[in-house]
Amino acid sequence: MSKIMDSNFLSLLVHPIYKTRLQYDQASAQLIDNTHNDHFAIKENVPLLLTSAEEVSLTQTEQHNEAGSKFRYKEHYQHDAETYDYFKKTENPIESEEHNRLHQYILSEIPAGASWILDTGCGGGWLADALKDKKKNVISMDISDINPIKAVKNNPYPTHYGLVADVYELPIKDNSIDCIVASEIIEHVSDPKRFLTALFTAIKPGGKIVVTTPYNERILESLCIHCNQLTPHNAHLHSFTEASIQKCLPPGIKSYRTAVFNNKILVRLGLQRLFSFLPLGLYRGIDNIGNALTNKRAYRLLLVIEK
Repeated sequence: MSKIMDSNFLSLLVHPIYKTRLQYDQASAQLIDNTHNDHFAIKENVPLLLTSAEEVSLTQTEQHNEAGSKFRYKEHYQHDAETYDYFKKTENPIESEEHNRLHQYILSEIPAGASWILDTGCGGGWLADALKDKKKNVISMDISDINPIKAVKNNPYPTHYGLVADVYELPIKDNSIDCIVASEIIEHVSDPKRFLTALFTAIKPGGKIVVTTPYNERILESLCIHCNQLTPHNAHLHSFTEASIQKCLPPGIKSYRTAVFNNKILVRLGLQRLFSFLPLGLYRGIDNIGNALTNKRAYRLLLVIEK
């Protein structure tokens, strides 16, 4: 049986704009919204619930307004996934350990009782791989069709699903997901507050959103050889501190907290690798001491929102 016919997964999916129910049409192998007569393709068992619409406000950022251009983000991140292999492991041992601790911090925040977990901007699908033996339903979602399809192929367990979608047009039923992870995504989006609000609508009461992003990043720019405009490195549009990310919080949250982690001194001097054998709890204590002594010179910022 095709995974897209899984009734539990199907019950979560809605039209990305109208939020109306979708049905699977076996004859055409499509998802159909009979109310609006809209059809959505399924590619290698992954629903493509992405529209071609672009809201003008979402194509406008400070950087694009200064350059007199538009942020065609749907097109951009499709090309991004075609250009960069998010599944390739870094050969830099220092970078690898920093990513390893980043993943451990995120995993420690996922509630033990969470049944449905949405990985927003799944990239190389590391979260699905980490949770493959935990008996949880994981949705690897990305705005490109390359990453979710490859993520499911790499981890083809029965409760792992792929989804191509835009957070701003999130095709998931309100109040239906137990935990959402958005790791290293919010710095890329045009409207961070609207981004978090969209995720918040999909979370169940009592659910949790886990966000990580570079901490107090100095965003560097280079002159693009193609368009002769200044372009931010890694397509980062925003830099966050505890105070600035709080301004993006959606209304109606039960609680939230922020934390900084992965101290730059520990990482750059290779001391993080020296302590790699330590469990997260013990390492976190050393990391906190490093951040306190160096005035929070950390690589990552964590935001946890509870509904």
